[in-house]
Amino acid sequence: MVSVNDQELARLDEMRGDEERAVYLRRLLHQPQRDTEVATDAEAMVLLTRLAHDGRTTSANALAEALRAEQPASE
Repeated sequence: MVSVNDQELARLDEMRGDEERAVYLRRLLHQPQRDTEVATDAEAMVLLTRLAHDGRTTSANALAEALRAEQPASE
């Protein structure tokens, strides 16, 4: 059983169109949408930076790892 709030329910109804809620959700579980956008590296860095600034430790660690990966190796 899944519970959703009013805002989530409204979004679900918007996305499903004329399809029944249960049918739409089952289809998504078995066949995820293929047209979902993936953040670019730059967008991901912006998101991680914002989360890190908000004090989110996991995001700060991910940001640090990403920044280390971008630095050229020292010889």
